[in-house]
Amino acid sequence: MTILIKCDRLPFMKRLLIKFMGVLLLSLLLTLPSVGDSYTEKGYKMIEQNSTIEPFTLKDQFGKEHTLDKMPKLLICSFGKETGTLISNYFNAQGSDYLAKHDIKLMADVSSVPSLLRSTFIVPKMKNYSFEILLSTDSKFSKLFPKEEDKLTILKIEDGVVKEVSFVGNEAELKEAIEQSFSRNPLP
Repeated sequence: MTILIKCDRLPFMKRLLIKFMGVLLLSLLLTLPSVGDSYTEKGYKMIEQNSTIEPFTLKDQFGKEHTLDKMPKLLICSFGKETGTLISNYFNAQGSDYLAKHDIKLMADVSSVPSLLRSTFIVPKMKNYSFEILLSTDSKFSKLFPKEEDKLTILKIEDGVVKEVSFVGNEAELKEAIEQSFSRNPLP
């Protein structure tokens, strides 16, 4: 079947297509996270050993806000798909109370993923996790955390101060890092 468009209708179709593209572009821009709120302008500093982590608020995969006024003993950060898979595999195999029992919080940087893809594919997949994960959608905030390519960042925190920064790339290293952090009370 061939569709013919009359030449006198072409300008109308062109205008309609331009209007549609404009509406689509505007809707995409409105769903992007705000970038005007710089964490460095608020006094946040790069996180490193012996630095204090200021309280912050992030939403989890269910959209619930979590304000971290009191920092956990361990903050484990993922900055990519591979490390996200590592978190998923390891913590889905643990009990549902594992994170709370060991005072661990998980954070995933999803700021580099377009919001449409994030809300359509990534977050719905994360809703199937047996654990809670905080989502950073602000690249300026995520850049405050130290990272290495294809590795999880583990921050060992005492009284809000980062005592140790380590990086792990597989489940065995992750388990060992967690066990070392709780060496007084070894994990099962």
